[in-house]
Amino acid sequence: MYELAEGFDTYQTYLALKRHFTSNYDYFKYKGKVKASLESYLRRKDKFFFRKLGKKYDKEELINFFVSNFVVSDNWIGNLVSQESEENYVRFQKRMQSLSYLYDNDVHRIIDYCRENDLQLNSVLLVEDDNHPILLKLLLQKKISIETVIIMDDTLKFIRYWNAKLDDIIWEEKKQLISNYRQFLKYDQNTYRQKLKEIIDES
Repeated sequence: MYELAEGFDTYQTYLALKRHFTSNYDYFKYKGKVKASLESYLRRKDKFFFRKLGKKYDKEELINFFVSNFVVSDNWIGNLVSQESEENYVRFQKRMQSLSYLYDNDVHRIIDYCRENDLQLNSVLLVEDDNHPILLKLLLQKKISIETVIIMDDTLKFIRYWNAKLDDIIWEEKKQLISNYRQFLKYDQNTYRQKLKEIIDES
């Protein structure tokens, strides 16, 4: 029975994180607890995938693995054992390991954009005629990272402004992703606030 039940903990973690990223369920509020029976798990045809992931990663690694894939919208377990999913996780790890460098580069990229287009820095945050602000466009074009947008928002608080101004499906989906991912992103807020100030002052 134990062998059959292998992967059940992984399945519960997967289910909790999937609900966090796709519904109103809050992984942190409920401490990752979900209603899931062993019987229903054993009836799943894909339990092999959970067993495989459970043997490969410890609990913290599993959380990061799932989060890294949910951020790019891969939420079916069959996809989560693919080479692409592994690559998503590797890229996520690299971003976390070099978050300061990534943030510096992204902020400088934003400043360079403003210089090239003769814009004030705050103009990249403005919503004009219901159009997406420049910063959001850069995110959608993958020219800056979602991590940078989250960290910048901690200082500049522009997402509340965007919420009041934008009403379209693209922003709704991206807003939800930002909100869901924010709590998993670990960094020192004061350090990055100071970093943003220094970069702006130098520019």
